[in-house]
Amino acid sequence: MDVNEARVVYHDTRNTSPDWHQRNRMVHPLTEHQFGNNFRVGDRVTMQIVDPIRTRYISAIIVAITSYDTAQAVLGSYNRDSTSDGAPFTRAIVLDSV
Repeated sequence: MDVNEARVVYHDTRNTSPDWHQRNRMVHPLTEHQFGNNFRVGDRVTMQIVDPIRTRYISAIIVAITSYDTAQAVLGSYNRDSTSDGAPFTRAIVLDSV
């Protein structure tokens, strides 16, 4: 992937804690498979945000990467079981919109 190419991330806000997605900063959990080694601080991200009313897109920059456990300790659980399709979240990326 080109270093300047934005990575696409999907964020479904339905049935998730609103503490994870605020106006200009979002924290997005990832499973180990989703994270891979594909995300670095400074990467550009295009995020598709799905909520009960509409789907929207934002451009953001990764400003930090942390463990899911650390993010969960501050923000609470992202969703009821801290998983995506049964796979546990292991990382969280912190995004600032641009």
